[in-house]
Amino acid sequence: MMRLDQQIDYMKEDLIAAVQACIQIKSVKDVEHAAPGAPFGPGIQEALEWTLALGERFGFTVKNVEGYAGHIEIGSGDLLGILGHLDVVPEGEGWSVPPYSATIKDGKILGRGALDDKGPSLAAFFAMKAIKDANIPLSMRVRLILGTDEESGWADMDYYLKKEEIPQIGFAPDAEFPVIHAEKGILHLELSKSQATSFPHLVQVQGGDRANVVPDVCEVILKGLTADVIAKQLQDFSFPEGVSAKLNSKDSEQENKLTFMGVGAHGSLPQNGKNAILYALQFLRTLPLTPEEQRTLDFILKYPGTGFYGEGFGIALSDEPSGKLSLNLGILELTSDRVRFVIDIRYPVTYKRDDVFLPIEKIAQSEQFEIKVLTHQDAHHVPKESDLVQSLLKAYTDVTGLKPFAFAIGGGTYAKALPQGVAFGPVFPGEPEVIHCADEYISIDNLLLTTKVYAQAILNLAAAPENR
Repeated sequence: MMRLDQQIDYMKEDLIAAVQACIQIKSVKDVEHAAPGAPFGPGIQEALEWTLALGERFGFTVKNVEGYAGHIEIGSGDLLGILGHLDVVPEGEGWSVPPYSATIKDGKILGRGALDDKGPSLAAFFAMKAIKDANIPLSMRVRLILGTDEESGWADMDYYLKKEEIPQIGFAPDAEFPVIHAEKGILHLELSKSQATSFPHLVQVQGGDRANVVPDVCEVILKGLTADVIAKQLQDFSFPEGVSAKLNSKDSEQENKLTFMGVGAHGSLPQNGKNAILYALQFLRTLPLTPEEQRTLDFILKYPGTGFYGEGFGIALSDEPSGKLSLNLGILELTSDRVRFVIDIRYPVTYKRDDVFLPIEKIAQSEQFEIKVLTHQDAHHVPKESDLVQSLLKAYTDVTGLKPFAFAIGGGTYAKALPQGVAFGPVFPGEPEVIHCADEYISIDNLLLTTKVYAQAILNLAAAPENR
């Protein structure tokens, strides 16, 4: 077994500097300023061009695919793909340092994209550089593909894969170690209905703005009910820990506004949050509403609102490779004459879209709801015993000494874009989950360790046996 640890330790300062420089480019999607070569705006264009220039500077073959994506490549033969991305989610609130400063504090590089996915993408790049600098011959081409729309809709990958050769095998450095060999199918559905008559009390119920996030706020506007009645019911209502409600305006003649606060979480793990919409609706059911208003609330509470695993719709599916289906009520917009809600479903890998969609469609039609598929990604599964999974697990264990295992997730990564693709790092078992959070960071120790794991993984997959 050949190890490149020392080679990578020599590059430590260059690696840190590269990650910092990349984080300092604010690569948030900005379609208002899209242009030829910059389909997702100037920040993303700058991040892509900067990273490709780095590859060129170190003597790699690089290509910019019209600003949608790019790649950096070494070697010859069949193609091994490493699929990272340079776009980031907006910075949000609550940072202790400027979010694009790439500040180093307590052995960590802080900044939006440090962990998702600039740090790991550059770790893969420096792993390739270590192999190149050591003059180790490869029996495959190794191509780092850099996406630019992973956080929003994958228009980058759709375009890239139409224009370029598709690697048959590879990994995405954009999740967790050891190896994620199965990713559930992802289905976002919108159900909507116009009311025949306007609701007299429910002026507005509004919660959530993304299907794949457990809503932590829900705002309600009521009329025709006195503030005293609402306040008394609030006093008597029992909320679980972490959930609260506030009566904002107390105008007994006109409208009263309520704000419900829950606990946010990723939509693939609804059991980790406390959905503010559902607690708002449970409270509203205690008020003297009309039968039609109650019926609408009951529909939402019964179907998307029962359980975390699709029990309400009768789709609580499960399998051995990937576990249980999950269902998150991510958005609700209810006004006096219309109701619309969006659900995020992650279904197990041995099932198909229609196993989930058809039972929901039947229920929706019986209640005169229109149903629309907003997005869909098929489930994806590479067997644990495959050469790909076993080679990566061996690299992980040989470099870290940690226990190897493969597991399934509800999230979706670029691994789904490949016939045989898995997600591989960068978050180590037991590490805190800081992706998309304020003060997102990658520790410098883990950045180096990840680079060493990726270098060994590339050798295991793409080098001749005597060089592994």
